[in-house]
Amino acid sequence: MADIMSEMVEKLLRNKDSSSSKSYFVGLERGRIWASTDADYFEVKEWSRAKIEEFDDLVLPPTEERHYKVLGAESELEWQPYLRGWLDGVREISETY
Repeated sequence: MADIMSEMVEKLLRNKDSSSSKSYFVGLERGRIWASTDADYFEVKEWSRAKIEEFDDLVLPPTEERHYKVLGAESELEWQPYLRGWLDGVREISETY
């Protein structure tokens, strides 16, 4: 399943136009990756409880902020949909704990 999602994200990033759905799905995949490989249990639990409405200037963890900037340089991403997807991806992984 992860390979299929990664392929889909690769295809989405080839589209250079801005899109809410593209931004959401790229964020969703990055959130899943971060929560399953980079974060520890407590970070995942903390971020899975975050509410997007509470953070006007939410700052991602440092490694994820770099990923967002790199991905945004490849293809235009919209911040709010990306963040919503990222948080949903983290929540998805946190449910497996």
